Amino acid sequence: MEDQFLRPPESSFPLWGLVHTPSRDDADTGMQDQTFYINIRNQGGVLTFASALDAEIYCQRLYAAGMQGWTRQRLERIDLARIMATIPAEERKLMLALGFFASDTNDLLLDSDQTLITPLLPVPFDMHHTLHGMSQLRIKADVLAFIHEWWERIGGMNYSEQVHSLGNWSDIALAKCATEALEKAQVVGLAQYRDAWTSIGTVEECAVFVPESGAWQFTPLDGPRNRLLH
Repeated sequence: MEDQFLRPPESSFPLWGLVHTPSRDDADTGMQDQTFYINIRNQGGVLTFASALDAEIYCQRLYAAGMQGWTRQRLERIDLARIMATIPAEERKLMLALGFFASDTNDLLLDSDQTLITPLLPVPFDMHHTLHGMSQLRIKADVLAFIHEWWERIGGMNYSEQVHSLGNWSDIALAKCATEALEKAQVVGLAQYRDAWTSIGTVEECAVFVPESGAWQFTPLDGPRNRLLH
């Protein structure tokens, strides 16, 4: 019988988490690296990205909001077993970010902390322990298929291939692309957006930055857009 769980395959794409390395003074006290844990509407888990570029964009926006020190890290290099040890079993999930939420006026949306808001897919996972004591992350096989379908809908038919190609980019190239993306983005606080527009006729959108075109792609998630754009 085919295993319903798969290790994130190298031939597909890596998953990314965010880590905060303690300062030298904190390290001297025994403080360990932190991982970005997010909790929204009673759903919590380790914030995880399927796109290295999205992870880099998120980190740069955290820095702009005054939350320095966060960097992206391959998920398999993060000690999830240690992180999840203090969390109830039913809450041990990955919160998989797939792009960024945007207004129907093509603004990226910020929460009350001035950080970007992402569409989140709660993903249960299994920590497989080998005979040698190593832990391996395994997620359900159909999650990868869902990610590809989402990317085709949000970013276009060749967007998946572009995300895959990011694995060959240097850290400098990814950082430069993320900086370009944020320079081209218009952002608005969620509360400000709600104050400026009534809820009647608004359409939720998802945005991704497409490296090939050097532009943001905005896709309505439910029905046609009917606001005037910038």
